[in-house]
Amino acid sequence: MMIVEDILLAARPALEAILTTKELEHTSMDVVTAKGEPVTSSRIISADLLLRVFVHDEQMGFWLYPPEGASGFTARLRSELQDFVAESGFGWGELRG
Repeated sequence: MMIVEDILLAARPALEAILTTKELEHTSMDVVTAKGEPVTSSRIISADLLLRVFVHDEQMGFWLYPPEGASGFTARLRSELQDFVAESGFGWGELRG
């Protein structure tokens, strides 16, 4: 069973693999409910939670999957980040990672 804090820690390797150092400096993350309400770092992961990643002024939403472990989450996030960057204003057309 994972909690929000585990998700935020597991996201770092995916972010570091895809984003540049400068982009990482302008990156933030949080986890919210499906209604956009913030949750605490100790909340247990459930299917109604969304990881939001903000890079510069662009946002990516990523639904959490409770049965998934940290390594599966990191791999899935890394794949989604590749698509996000390629479609973003800051990394348009780039295939990274």
